[in-house]
Amino acid sequence: MGLVRYFALEVCILGTMVSLHPVTDLLSLLDLEVVKPDAFLGASPRLGWGRIYGGQVVAQALMAASRTVDSGHLPHSLHAYFVRAGDERAPVLYEVDRVRDGKSFTTRQVVAYQEGGAILNLIASFHGSEDGPDVQSVLMPDVPDPETGELWGSDLFFEHRVLRRWAEPQAGAQSWLRAIQTLGDDPVLNACAFAYLSDEDALGTALTPHPLSFNWEQMMAASLDHAIWFHRRLRADDWLLFDLTGYGVSNARGLATVQVYNRDGAHVASIAQEALGRESVAR
Repeated sequence: MGLVRYFALEVCILGTMVSLHPVTDLLSLLDLEVVKPDAFLGASPRLGWGRIYGGQVVAQALMAASRTVDSGHLPHSLHAYFVRAGDERAPVLYEVDRVRDGKSFTTRQVVAYQEGGAILNLIASFHGSEDGPDVQSVLMPDVPDPETGELWGSDLFFEHRVLRRWAEPQAGAQSWLRAIQTLGDDPVLNACAFAYLSDEDALGTALTPHPLSFNWEQMMAASLDHAIWFHRRLRADDWLLFDLTGYGVSNARGLATVQVYNRDGAHVASIAQEALGRESVAR
């Protein structure tokens, strides 16, 4: 185990070696502290959950990776595995491995650590701008405006308005989401903020076909892995439509995919997530 990781473990145990700023909004959540080159610490809001919201760790890991990439390359995809639950009371160390720096594509791997070991493993790819055709082959569904959706209260830093959920003939859902803080035009900041939003509905949709769906007292549920593809520039502080599809469950796992559109109908991103769902008490 390297010196940086030892240092992070001491931070997690003692909580006094580094004074991390309090997390009060999305911008402060994404403002990572530099430990040394290619190593960063992230803090969590105290929500009383015990566990860290998965979208937070993905977003902070993407921000850590972005801090090591030339500004001409922007995130175009990421693939992450949730290794174990994070503890919201302790900081998270993000170590970045510079896998490749290319003319067109740059690749970074990030491992997020807390005292017990790794909690997330993420690989992200960054792409330089290229001229070429822009052809959209999927259309945004005809849905009501976000203001008409049911507002779901949350302690997280976004607004979530649910339009509908269904279980047959195929599981699905439609929701509008946006960050509640103005983010400006920075494409990296907006991509990281979108990563924060992206973990909100996928698990529930993936597990909708499960007989114990949404019966959280009887079912243990967790996100296993998470992928995002960024197709076009987006603003995470403007309404985004999440059009979700679930594909059933087997071997205690379910899968959901998400097509994401801005209010003008542009297909800006796609998401895929696999979720674990099993009876919480073994028979």
